[in-house]
Amino acid sequence: MYVLYLLHLEYIPIVHSYVHLPQSPYNHHTMTKSTHSSLESFIAHARTKGMDHQTIRMLLLSAGWKERDIAAATAEQGLDMPVPIPADAGGARDAFYHLLTFAGLYTVVISFLVLAYAYINRWLPDVALEPYATEEGFRTSIRWSLSAIIVAYPLFIWISRILLAELKTHPEKVSGGVRRWLTYLTLFIAASVLMGDVIALIFSLLNGEMTLRFFLKALVVFVVTGSTFLYYFQSLRIEPAALSVLNKKYGSVATVAVLASFIYGLILAGSPGTERLRKIDAQRVNDIRTIAEATLDLVYGPDRWSKPVSSGPLKALPKSLDEIAAQSERQRVAVIDGEGNPYIYSVVDRTHFSVCTVFSFENREQYAPFWDHPSGKHCFTFDAAVMNLP
Repeated sequence: MYVLYLLHLEYIPIVHSYVHLPQSPYNHHTMTKSTHSSLESFIAHARTKGMDHQTIRMLLLSAGWKERDIAAATAEQGLDMPVPIPADAGGARDAFYHLLTFAGLYTVVISFLVLAYAYINRWLPDVALEPYATEEGFRTSIRWSLSAIIVAYPLFIWISRILLAELKTHPEKVSGGVRRWLTYLTLFIAASVLMGDVIALIFSLLNGEMTLRFFLKALVVFVVTGSTFLYYFQSLRIEPAALSVLNKKYGSVATVAVLASFIYGLILAGSPGTERLRKIDAQRVNDIRTIAEATLDLVYGPDRWSKPVSSGPLKALPKSLDEIAAQSERQRVAVIDGEGNPYIYSVVDRTHFSVCTVFSFENREQYAPFWDHPSGKHCFTFDAAVMNLP
């Protein structure tokens, strides 16, 4: 120990003259190119002085160098090739990237299938199976899927390229545990979906219920999940150098399919500006419903639901919309729409009144046909003799 101490005192100046670091144990920065070079130079110099590895290591540790930096510099200074990285090196980081990649994959596949199903339902509608389907519900389902693809697909492509570059640099990571587990899990899910898809197809055929609509949906599921299965199955069996070619082949086809589905979805769902106008139309209908409710409150009183049904209104109809807005107690009555255009209220006769506005789009209500309206000017006529609205 005394000899080691003397060596320490003798060579500490040499260490600091080469690494230019203070003797503070807190100087643990990641090595730059220059500091890494100086560390290698010191190791080479110390070896020319006849110092063994343990002595060199102790001197560098006492100067504040990390064990990992010392080992890397020693290997690079004395070897002709870099030290290989084990397959599970950086496990937490690799797990994060692979989990993010497969999460993006599942999101894109599910969203693409939802879009495909929606398009097939639009091309081949079946009223018996969708008696309560609405245009708004159709557009909403498309927007959710489009939003998921906008976020998930670029993320999936980006992280996949990062992982592919790492696999080229460190081929040993191909057999990493996280990658293999998630890949085999994906293969299991894809195989299960394929098996269920074929079973459902055969059952419908044997049961005499095979339709073009069902066949197209089964075909889409088979193609999407089958392609996913083939890609990841091949990725486990080929060399890392061939992964780039496989990735380009499948990636190009997937990108074209996703872009085509995305563009068609935008056409069907409409632009954000179009959707804003549709929402203003929906608000117009709600405003007119509120006007009619407030009018009946003034005719029958706010407690009209507790009164017996009568043959006619108890009071005369209000003369103007301003009168309704001023006297309404239960709810706020709008006199203009979202674009600043006034609602037109008029008394038709003793028991009937109407409210008119201008709509941007035609709309067909599935549950309440009374509220159907075309594009352009339209008037809703109400019977005050009936206490409840349609």
